[in-house]
Order: sequence, then C-alpha cells, then structure tokens
Amino acid sequence: MVRPGGRVGYSAIWMRRDPGEMLAKIDLGVLGRAMLDAAGSAGIGLTVTLVEPPVPRHVYANAAAAAILGWSMEELLARNPLDSIAQRDLGRVNDRFAKRVAGEQGQASYELVVTRKDGREAAIEITAGSATLDGRPAVFAFIVDVSARREAESHRLRTEARFRELIEIAPEPVSIIREGHFVYVNRAYLAVLGYPDGPSLYRVPLSELVDEHDRPIQEARESALLARTSMPPQTYRARRFDGTHVVLEVSSVYFEYEGRPAVLGIARDVTTRKALERQLIQADRLAALGTMAAGVAHEINNPLAYVMLNLEWIARKLPEVEHDRTSLVGLTAMLDEARQGAERVSTIVRELRSFSRSDGETRASVDLAAVAQSSIRIAGHELRHKARIVTSFEPARPVWANQARLEQVVINLLLNAAQAMPETRAEENEIRVSVREDAGEYAVLEVWDNGQGIPAEVLPRIFDPFFTTKPVGEGTGLGLSICHGIVTSLGGSIAAYGEAGEGTTFRVALPTTGHVLGATAASTREPPSSRPMRAARVLVVDDETPIATTLRELLAPEHEVVAATSAREALAAIAKTEFHVLFCDLMMPGVGGIELYEQVRRQHPGLERRIVFMTGGAFTARTAEFLASVQNRRIEKPFSLTLVEQIVREVASTPWPS
Repeated sequence: MVRPGGRVGYSAIWMRRDPGEMLAKIDLGVLGRAMLDAAGSAGIGLTVTLVEPPVPRHVYANAAAAAILGWSMEELLARNPLDSIAQRDLGRVNDRFAKRVAGEQGQASYELVVTRKDGREAAIEITAGSATLDGRPAVFAFIVDVSARREAESHRLRTEARFRELIEIAPEPVSIIREGHFVYVNRAYLAVLGYPDGPSLYRVPLSELVDEHDRPIQEARESALLARTSMPPQTYRARRFDGTHVVLEVSSVYFEYEGRPAVLGIARDVTTRKALERQLIQADRLAALGTMAAGVAHEINNPLAYVMLNLEWIARKLPEVEHDRTSLVGLTAMLDEARQGAERVSTIVRELRSFSRSDGETRASVDLAAVAQSSIRIAGHELRHKARIVTSFEPARPVWANQARLEQVVINLLLNAAQAMPETRAEENEIRVSVREDAGEYAVLEVWDNGQGIPAEVLPRIFDPFFTTKPVGEGTGLGLSICHGIVTSLGGSIAAYGEAGEGTTFRVALPTTGHVLGATAASTREPPSSRPMRAARVLVVDDETPIATTLRELLAPEHEVVAATSAREALAAIAKTEFHVLFCDLMMPGVGGIELYEQVRRQHPGLERRIVFMTGGAFTARTAEFLASVQNRRIEKPFSLTLVEQIVREVASTPWPS
C-alpha cells in the first residue's frame, strides 16, 4: 500500500549477481530506495498518481518533482495534478486521463508545459508507466525539466530561420548543387539567371545552363569539390531563362545538404567587369602590336623584297624561254623562292591576326609550347636585336585556355625581358623560354632574362595595375596586371623571381586538361582524298576581282565555275544555276556576306548551308556574332589551292538539302 507522504511497502526478488554465481535473494525495499535516491540525485522527479475519477491525485512525490513543478511537496500532494497543466496542453492531458481510467495504455513518453506557483511556465518531459496500488489504477511518472532543451531548440530554429532569411535576401547569388542540378538557390541567383522561381530552375541540368566551352571544367570542378579538394574561383558563361548570357564568377566548397554531399557556391555577376577587361586586354594587345610595328614591317618587307625582285626577273626572262628552254629551270627555282616568301608573309600576317583578334572567352585545348613558339615569332624582330633567344620545350599535356590570350601573356613577358636588358651589350643578353610539365597537373612556362632584375622592394607590386618603373611614355603599368588577370582566370598562377642585378624569371603555371573540344581547322582537317574529284558547279563571290577571277581560273580545269564581284551578281547567277558550293567573301562593300547569306536562306532554303565564307580576319562585332551563330565552313585569306579543292570535294559530296 502507498500512503501519501509515507513509505512504500517492499517485498523481495531473486536476482543473479554474476553469471557464474547462484541466485541471491535481494530486499526489494533496499533496491527501491536506492533507485529513488538515484533519481533524486540526478534531478529526475518522480510522482505516483491515482487515476480514479473524478480527478487524478498525487499520492507520492519526491523533492525533485516538487522543485521542477514549482510547488512544495505538501502543496503538490494536495493539488489536482491537472491544475498545473498549461491551458494549451490541458485537452491532450484530459484525453490521456480518460484513456487511463478506461484501462488503455497511453504513450509512454511525452512533453507538456506546466505553470509553476510563481506563474512561470516550464516544459517537462514525462515518462509514465501503469501500476496497480491496492487494486486501484495508478501511474508512476518520471519527470525531467526540458525547458533549457526546448529553449535551445527554439533558439536553433530561430537562428536557422534567420540565417535562411539572410541567405534569401543576400545580394550575392548563393546556390547548392548536387548531382548536376541546383537543389537550392536564393533570390539573387534567380534574379541573375532570370528564372521566375526555384522549381523551374531546379529542373534544368547544369549542362544546359553552362556554356559548352565551360562545361568540361565545370563538371571536373564539381567532381573535385565533392572529393573535398579545394578549388580557386572559376568564371562561367551561363544561359539565362530568356536565352541571353551572363558571366558569373563562382567560389565553391564542399557542403553536406540534407545529409548528402553537395557543393555550396557563391556567385558574382561579372558580365560588365569582363566586358571592360576585354576592352582593356584588347587595348594592351594593340599597344604590344604598336611596340612591335617596326619589327613586323621589317619581317614582312624582307620576304616581300625578294618576292617582288624574283617576279620582276621572271617577267623579264619569260620571253627568252621560247629561244632557251634551259632557262626554265632557273625561272622555276626563282618562282619557288617567291612562293616561299609569300608563305612566310602569310604566316606572319596569320599570327598577327590571331594575336590581335578580340575573340571573347572562347577556350580550347592549347599546346603551351606552340603558343610560346608563335609568340617568339611574332616578337622576333623586337627580340633578336637585343638578346639571344634560347628555348627548351619538354613534352607537356595541353591546357584549357584561349590561345590569343596566352600569346598576349607570353609576348608581354618577352617584351618586358627585352626592355630589361641594355641594348649596348646585345651579344651578352639572353632570354630563355622553357615549357615543361609539373607533376602531371600543371604545364609550366618560364621566361628568364639576364637583365637588370627587379629590386626587392618593387617585386611585391609588379602585378598591381598602373604600377611601372619605366620612364613616362614608355609604359602604362597594365601589361603585367593584365597577364595576372588572364592567367588567374584560367585557374593558373603567375609569379616573378629574381634580384636586382641578377636577372628575372617569370613563371606561369596552368592546369592541364584532357578535354579537347575546339580543335583548329589545321588539326582536324583530313588530308586530301585520293579519290577522283567529281565536277562541281562552284560560285565565287569576292569584290576583289583578282581573287574571284584567279579562283575561277584555278578551279576551271576540274569544275564549272562562275565568278561574281558583288552580291547582286551572285544572286542573279544563283537564280539561273544550281550550285554545289558557294565561296563568299564575308566583308564586301554594300551588300556583304551576311546579307547575301540571309537572302539565299530566304530565296533558296537549304542552299545557305553550302556557303563557305572567305575572311581577311578583320571582324566587326556584328560579324563575329554572326559567325558564332552559324555552322558554315570558313577559310582565312591567304589560303592555298589545295585547301580550296578539298573544301569543294567535301561540300559538293554532301547530300543536297531536301
């Protein structure tokens, strides 16, 4: 029997003290008192409550229960237990009381709020068990004060809600990526990509959002980040909801989201900044060309001189061939020299055109050694009169970059090296250019000179914009800063080493890649087929009459060729004849190649795909955008007859558009 405030009667139990010992009789009263003392010492309240109608009543409570519920033990035993229950939980407790009266077993553990004597509320957790006292239903309840836990949980939830709100209203785009999709973006990310809501963006794979040229590096970065590899910020060109593009600079880290690996990214819209950087880079590139202008003219004039002399000599000697057939050998040799000179001029012009062209952020697999060789040729005249050039190119995997931008970096470093050495000792000056692979992860380019070196106090500032040690009028202080920007945007690094009077080494390290997306025409072009070329109807359109007529004469032995010097003549010819191939100059006065393409597309659908554009390399912004939007073949002037014949064969053999 249990008496209010009195002792509980105990019997005895049998229990095994040790698996190897005999059963021993234990006084249950002793065990019960020990358990009650342990609960009290641990601050766990204990009550025994009779659940007989009309109301339940406590018949036992320990000091810990009284402290938790906020009443003295006498007051607690005298009160109706339901009077302490907070109003919002009272209905739930009454339901439980009714079930207990009916003999049903309720939930063993639950939480509720009670009102203490001082009016303060306390959250408690009750773990209850049913019992029978003298044949009457009762409940033994262990009580734990969980107010602090609830407050901590409430604080955590408030903090999480506040943090999520801060992320939502953050001005910088924030995202979480998992398995090639966005699984969370904040409002700023939706705004920068132009999507109406999160779910519509989450359905779109990243492979469709990221520009195809940036897709390989984005996928590689995601894999590396999921492997918890630290990665530097990366710039991507992303497609917006309306089809336009935006340039984003993204910093990313590994992140667990909903218990699964993911990538947390913070982005920044750098579209305007990148446009300004492109203008600055182009200005620096043209400045470099200006520096090399005299040398370039010299490089072109030398071969042009013997080309013109050889052609003039051939023109004088040709009348003698009729009387002296042996002179043909000498004339042929001179003609071959003239051809080689023209090819040398063509190579110089092609490299200068590639270097000076503003081609945006287009990237491809680039051989760093080839870039170094091309840069040395472009800057050759500026260098060879000031220093000896020594090269060392070891095998290295390609890098994922923009070739013209890399050439700009190397040429800037070469010109800096040349300017650092006094012209008075040109026979002693030396510039060494080397390329190698570093641990299979980076391709490394080094440019060393034995010039004046860089003072220690200046070295930390050499990549700062507008910082220069050159005299006024000889430098803007942007060259090395632009080099730094180009290299770091490619995920690489650039550093300078050396001391005053001991020369300087510039080291450029770029990550290698196995992705090869943008192969050049030269590398992907198949050798001419040995199959006989079937006759084709060819239209040549060029406002330069010598080009149009010469192509007609060269192709005429094998094909039916019509030459036109304007778009109007070309359209008139197309109206009369079904051509297999159309060679069209892109830049013509009046109606140019773009307009001709559009008129052919409207008037003769399908035929526009057979147009091959001929370019001199001078692209306007509109022309560059047009070329990026069509898949037509294009060739750059000057070109060889072999290339033209190959293109005629390839285009003419394609099925006629249906």
